[in-house]
Amino acid sequence: MKVKHSTMGRYVQLEPLNSLHITMSDEASAPSMMTSVAATLTTAVMKSVSSTAASSSSSSSSSSSSSSPSSSSSGSSAGSEPSVNQKLFLVVSVALATVCFFTNVLQVAVFARPSAMRCVKGVLLLSQAVSGLVATFVVAFPIHVISSRGGSVVGPEGYAACYLGHSGVILLAGLTSLGTSTLLLLHQYLKSSDPRRFMTAGTNVAGWSVGVGAVWVVSIVVAVAPYAGWNTWQQHDARCHLSTLWPLSFTALLTFLVCGQVAVALLMWAATHATRLRTIGDGVHSVQRRSDGEEAPIASQTVGMHGIGGRSGVCVGGWCVSVGALVPLLAHVVMASSCAASSPCMANPGHYHEEAAALPWASLLLCAAGVTNPLLYVFTDDQVSSSTLLLLSRVCCWWCEGRKQRLVPRVQEPHDAETNVYVTHDTDHLVSDNT
Repeated sequence: MKVKHSTMGRYVQLEPLNSLHITMSDEASAPSMMTSVAATLTTAVMKSVSSTAASSSSSSSSSSSSSSPSSSSSGSSAGSEPSVNQKLFLVVSVALATVCFFTNVLQVAVFARPSAMRCVKGVLLLSQAVSGLVATFVVAFPIHVISSRGGSVVGPEGYAACYLGHSGVILLAGLTSLGTSTLLLLHQYLKSSDPRRFMTAGTNVAGWSVGVGAVWVVSIVVAVAPYAGWNTWQQHDARCHLSTLWPLSFTALLTFLVCGQVAVALLMWAATHATRLRTIGDGVHSVQRRSDGEEAPIASQTVGMHGIGGRSGVCVGGWCVSVGALVPLLAHVVMASSCAASSPCMANPGHYHEEAAALPWASLLLCAAGVTNPLLYVFTDDQVSSSTLLLLSRVCCWWCEGRKQRLVPRVQEPHDAETNVYVTHDTDHLVSDNT
């Protein structure tokens, strides 16, 4: 005989009752037989219930444990707070961008005047200030991504927004700053090495303006080239994590532009150093030939060399600042492009984005260079310092005059009452009437 019992949706099959070896020979053994059958049924039911509960609890715990990482990951990805690194980047970037913006706005106001643009140096410094203004917006896209708690925009449109908002601004600011610094260095080289040629070529404002325009045109073309199609966005359809997805050919062009300007600067430095050594040698020979008045040539040469070194040191310092801001960025670009072309990155695009967090910090150096270059010229160049102080004094006087015009009527309002004096015919005294 088989007994089926339903327990939590499952049927438990019991053993046949004849295996219990119970005999129905006499009536006295009937109660004991019923008691043993009831005990057997109770034991089987309890065992089945306990096994079913254990299996259900284990299955529910396994399902909850399997679903908990996904829920935690989805919750962390959906509403996670910015990390300590991101918060530190926000504080540093906002403070640096604010100082960079107001510093370069002041320099643009100084050199955008017609009187300042009549000289070559004013045109070059105006270009440097505008490049600093562009560098202010380098931190705009990282701040937007961190504040929105998500560093990804999916699809080609997302890549375009990421590139134009971050990488394109980085290229434009870096290339224009370096190109303008190289032109300033060339201008000072002509002035110190060949004064006769400088009188004609170094004072040609139109020619140097064309050079500045060429620097900006080339920088804009290079910055827009990946957006126009020179990119590898289709091969990396993952998310945009503030990284550059440039092919190796574009990275080679960018490296060539930067290294070419570095080579030109080194050639100018070598030529200037050779000219100084030759000048010192000629001065020593002339001093040896003269027996009288040997102190005057030495003094004049010392003063001349000190003046040349002081003026050229500012240009060299500004150029070194521009190059120093681009070196970490260029190193990151080379490493990122080589990783993007490697087989692990092709197989797993997320592998490339793991090392892309260094780009926002490297781009902050461009913003720092945008602050350093104007301050370097303001505190070391007498002409720039006087022009800046003159503009600041005019702005302060204008503000004080406007403040005075707003305050004077309020102070004089209680004293503006007119007094009319009448002389009556009946009496010879004055009567005042306040209106």
